[in-house]
Amino acid sequence: MNLLGINLFYSILLFISPLTVYSYNVIPYNETEPGLEVYKVFSYRDETAVILLIKPINESCVEPRIDLRILHPNGTIDSAKVDYPIPEYNFCLGPNGFYWFDITRSLPKFLLVLYADIVSASYYVLVITRTGYVISNTPVAPISIINGSIYADGYLMSHTSEEYGFIFANYETETAVMWKYYNKPDDKGNISLINEGKHYLQNPFNYYFIFPALDGNFGIIIANSTDINIKPEPNKFINPSKFTSKVYVSFIKPVMNSVDGPYLIYQSTIPHFEVDFFCDTAFTGIGNMCILTFNRAEDKNTTEYMTVLFQTSGSVFDMRKLFVDKEIIGVNSLFQGGYLITTHDDQNKTIEGIILDDNGKYNGTWSYPPDLNVSNSFGTAAFRNGTLFLVTFENEMTWKVISTPLPKFFSDDYGYENPNIKSTYPLISSSIPLSITNINITYHLSVTISTNNVSIYQYNNNDDLPILRQSVSGDSLYFSYSSSDKKTINIKVLQSTFNQPNSNYYIVVNDNVVRDWTSNNPLIGVERNRWKFNTINIQDNFAEESIGRFSLTDEGTKSFEKLSLDSQRGFLSQLRIDLAKSIPVDINRLDYIKCCEYDNSKQPPRILLSLPIKSTTNPYERNVDHIIKDLDILIKNKEVTPISWFGTTNHLEASFGFQRYKNLLDDFKFHLIGIVIGIVILGFLYIYAKKKYPMGKNIVIFKFPLIILNFIMGIMFILNNGKNVPQLFIPSVIFCVIPIIINFIMGAIIMLQEIKKNRDFYGWFKNNVDMASLFTILSGTNIEMLNILSSQVAGIILFNAPISEETQFDIFWGSFIGLFIGDIPRFIIQVFYIKLVVNYDIIPFLTLSTSSIILANNIITKIYHAIVHLYSKKRKFVMILQTEKILCNSANENSSITVPQKIRKTVRHSM
Repeated sequence: MNLLGINLFYSILLFISPLTVYSYNVIPYNETEPGLEVYKVFSYRDETAVILLIKPINESCVEPRIDLRILHPNGTIDSAKVDYPIPEYNFCLGPNGFYWFDITRSLPKFLLVLYADIVSASYYVLVITRTGYVISNTPVAPISIINGSIYADGYLMSHTSEEYGFIFANYETETAVMWKYYNKPDDKGNISLINEGKHYLQNPFNYYFIFPALDGNFGIIIANSTDINIKPEPNKFINPSKFTSKVYVSFIKPVMNSVDGPYLIYQSTIPHFEVDFFCDTAFTGIGNMCILTFNRAEDKNTTEYMTVLFQTSGSVFDMRKLFVDKEIIGVNSLFQGGYLITTHDDQNKTIEGIILDDNGKYNGTWSYPPDLNVSNSFGTAAFRNGTLFLVTFENEMTWKVISTPLPKFFSDDYGYENPNIKSTYPLISSSIPLSITNINITYHLSVTISTNNVSIYQYNNNDDLPILRQSVSGDSLYFSYSSSDKKTINIKVLQSTFNQPNSNYYIVVNDNVVRDWTSNNPLIGVERNRWKFNTINIQDNFAEESIGRFSLTDEGTKSFEKLSLDSQRGFLSQLRIDLAKSIPVDINRLDYIKCCEYDNSKQPPRILLSLPIKSTTNPYERNVDHIIKDLDILIKNKEVTPISWFGTTNHLEASFGFQRYKNLLDDFKFHLIGIVIGIVILGFLYIYAKKKYPMGKNIVIFKFPLIILNFIMGIMFILNNGKNVPQLFIPSVIFCVIPIIINFIMGAIIMLQEIKKNRDFYGWFKNNVDMASLFTILSGTNIEMLNILSSQVAGIILFNAPISEETQFDIFWGSFIGLFIGDIPRFIIQVFYIKLVVNYDIIPFLTLSTSSIILANNIITKIYHAIVHLYSKKRKFVMILQTEKILCNSANENSSITVPQKIRKTVRHSM
């Protein structure tokens, strides 16, 4: 079939295709002055549109002003002007045929105005509201000077998702395009540079086109034609096969500061003088589409069009000619599926739209009423609800907004504005319990997890800013698949995320959180205020006020120490505010932060801060216990929580978390009650033993369990707490093991010597070998355990071992040695442990308590033994003197009586 036949067939197909009968809504508007024209039209998610009007002065310039018309969802129209002194030369065409100023939308509610300032040799961006109010003015890039001339060809391209920022592009040299990526403006209009780079061209001033891709990146299309700058010489044949036209696409990843590509998506050996293109990305499909425009060398008045559909990998999956006899002035991806190609017939003053489906196939033709007078001044845009509208001047004073619905290429989006989603948990408008730990999304098609974020926000129904509760990226461990068909993904949620009863939440799923499993092409996500639900209203139990501690990082400690005293107070004040936002909780529930202690278990030591948390009698507010738990989770997982997003809280140490300042009486009250009950029981046993046999050393009823408890606590301290302070671990082991070994050896030697030298003890030993063996082993805990064998406690014959005074003397000196190699060092270690840790639990507490009691008992016992020993010596000396005096007096009374020297010595010795 020849070309004429193809065109005829296509024309018949267009004519006989079943078209939708469109209904039109017309809103007229009368201007107060003539001469205005439509320059651009912008649509927003809330169904508001902004129309930019210009007023030409001549063929090259327009009046230096920016007139806006705001079309509200209810059909009313307001007028506004941008009151800012933009230099007038921005409103005249430059050498490239474009105005120097540019304007684009920035979702959700801003406009960006780009203009050049020759005095400062810079481009500036005005951030304005939709009503024209200027919020900020920021320099974004230098003006290019190429071949000695100003080349102000810069323009802006904002992303179609409000989660991303905008890109600025301009020729830096003849063969290099410079780009800069900025974050989206905040509420104060602040923008900041995220990344910048260059894209190099093969030929000078190759035409390029930038469009937003679904994954947060930007595509850049460049055509390279070898015949553009070649002029045929007279009478010289040129072989057309030497001419080639190639179209490349690259994908700029501004956040990562990298570029994928270039990918060749079209090439032809047919000589072309010009290649132009319009490109956009598919909302509901799996790729991108470009309309390529060709003007042949042999017939400059003939324009040919071709659709090229390609994936982000550069793979072309569809290419076909588009038979259109009118000028294509734009291509737009429609949110409800498919593409709209807008054509304009300048001679007949008509506008027509060709609708393609997601696969680039013809679906229908859309046109305005035939009686509509369409001037050269018009603009089109589409809302997300599927409404297309045209703004056109009917005459010099009147223009109209004409809107009509467009076809929908998917059955239902279930409120997510995403045709790929089948269901979610939680469902839209559902109520969920507090502190759920999992959400999920089920898709109609199999997907693979990508890299972008899922973010959870808490919001109020008023104009307060939403609170970001958690944000996780697809490449984190928070994501998982839950089914074999790869259609459902699970996202782990922290218990602190949905922590507010009767509160509203919504979840944002960025584009490119998942990709199509088959094509690996990114899929659209869920925008703000779509996936909305709330938590149930539940009462919380009352909890007393408490104090928690948290630590600064090493870097945070150094930064804080460098601040002046006033700056430190300001930091702590702001930290309190940011913590209240992060939880979130009424700031009055958080008392002023106390500073400063040091966590000496870390090297170098880090600053510890204390935060008192007040209780509340409102059962619908988070109680103190839950606030402490929430803060601990938030800080320990700060990489995905608001803790990392504030300048102050980002300095908090994640590994430390938020720890309750423990009050021993409160936290260990049950342990202490158990200890008191044990002491009472031992007291009753002591009274019973005292009554049964008063002459026994019944005090061992207290001493024996105390020694055993101290030994057990020492072992548990090493196993459970020893490594909390690394510098104390080895000393703890040394002064636990060595005393055990020495005590056991001394105990074994003492027992063996007693068996050998004391016949009475040997007789007891033969009848109580097991008991002797047990206490020999127990002597490793404390050598004084051997004294229990001779204690005669409660008159029990088993504890009536006849241990000699010499052996008791050895036990005394053995316990004296143990005092210095065991008791005192262990006590010192426990004291240092208190100073070097923040969390002090029951095991170190009991270890310190038993060590203190035993140490005090041993010291006092040794002092008392020394007093007794000295008193005994003194008493013996006095008795000797008294005896000698009596003997001397007797000798004086009876001189015949002589006391032999030998007897005197004997008496003195016996005394």
